[in-house]
Amino acid sequence: MLIGGTITAQYSSATSTHSYHFSLSDSAKMIGNPARNGNSPHISAIVPTSLVATGVIVESLPSHTFFSKERIQQHVQGQLNGFRTTADNYLQFVPIGAMFGLKIADVKSKSDFLNQAIITAKSELLVTAIVFSMKHFIHDMRPDDSADNTMPSGHTAQAFASATLLDMEYRDTSPWISVGGYLCATATGIFRVTNNRHWASDVLIGAGIGIASVKLVYLTHRYRWGKMSTAVVVPTIYQNGGGVAFAMKF
Repeated sequence: MLIGGTITAQYSSATSTHSYHFSLSDSAKMIGNPARNGNSPHISAIVPTSLVATGVIVESLPSHTFFSKERIQQHVQGQLNGFRTTADNYLQFVPIGAMFGLKIADVKSKSDFLNQAIITAKSELLVTAIVFSMKHFIHDMRPDDSADNTMPSGHTAQAFASATLLDMEYRDTSPWISVGGYLCATATGIFRVTNNRHWASDVLIGAGIGIASVKLVYLTHRYRWGKMSTAVVVPTIYQNGGGVAFAMKF
């Protein structure tokens, strides 16, 4: 991170007045205004909040209503005639694998490798803590009656966390990278329903948790890992005065 600026002082003998000027570099302005780099907390919260809210509504609807989780599950299972796949066990990790693969291939990303790894570790810990806490306290049966830990979908939370990590790192390189990641995450959520392992509400809430966890980690990460702190102060001379220019990197 680079903070830079210039302090100048000017003197005019004719008017006997002094003027002082201080300006911040663009990088310093970005620190005080996270919305400038598309990482505003309010904007970041829109999608995950909408997903969780929709999931809560679907979960809360009476079973006989059209958009209830029971009716959705009944319709899906009736249309697919016993379709099952294990693809969801692997698709959830494809975006995160692609992220590190692109980094190894030296494709331009938002973070260096060390910060990328630390952000990923923090995101995974947060997602795991939220998902397993909810499963422990919310004893809701799975659609196939195999266990009472259906809420939320851990596969879906992992998949959307992976996709959001990929998106945050490579969205400026190519939007198609982000699209590919979210397609994998969406397919994971759909397969959890078609495999009769989760209700639609579990998937929607899991997706919101995955996205929100990663967004929160990026909003709070300081990018100081593996970086040396340096400061440079340089005297400057102008036609009618002088000053000091400074730069700090940490």
